[in-house]
Amino acid sequence: MRITELLTPGPQLDALYEEILVASFPPAELSSLGGIRAALGSGRGPVWIATDDAGTVLAGAIGDWEPGPRVLLLSWLAVRPGHRGGRVGGPLLDAALDAWRTAYEPCLILAEVEDPTCHTGNERHGYADARLRFYQRRGARALDVPYFQPALGPEGERVPDLLLLVLHADPEFAGAEPDTINADVLREYIEIYQRDCEGDVAVDDQAMALWRALDRPGGVPLH
Repeated sequence: MRITELLTPGPQLDALYEEILVASFPPAELSSLGGIRAALGSGRGPVWIATDDAGTVLAGAIGDWEPGPRVLLLSWLAVRPGHRGGRVGGPLLDAALDAWRTAYEPCLILAEVEDPTCHTGNERHGYADARLRFYQRRGARALDVPYFQPALGPEGERVPDLLLLVLHADPEFAGAEPDTINADVLREYIEIYQRDCEGDVAVDDQAMALWRALDRPGGVPLH
């Protein structure tokens, strides 16, 4: 298995999207191939892939870098069906995180995963409890907020009942209380994320519950 960074859009990115991401995520959780191509081309959407000796893409990790608050979101990590549980996703994620820490010096690297108390998953898309255990083995911790994924475009739908995981946190951005994250950094990032996806910062009941959880003066607790 080879783990490499994709520097430009091309056939391998197309194969990752069409053969792996589409099979791994429901439509509401997945952007268009055109959007992923554009993000990679702009330098804001880094992509790492794992391939076999024949060059077949086995897995991919796609990030979304937001330079203002210095936050990187692991937007998608997926392994080709038939290779899950085969020690492909872990080495790929480790390599991508190491590279992103060096390249971007982020204050936070985050990931969105389904909360297994609300989502079960299925054989096609994977099971929520197994996905959470995968990230926990790599030291991920969940932020204590009622998180949802914004709708990915005007035709999309929000994805409720998610966990927002911290995969990396620069100590400089810790909150005032032990085991917390600076709420200002998180709020700035999530507001940008919502504007990019939904056109504006949301103020509906679902969003207000999230803002209240972020506005704790001591910081947002980590579990």
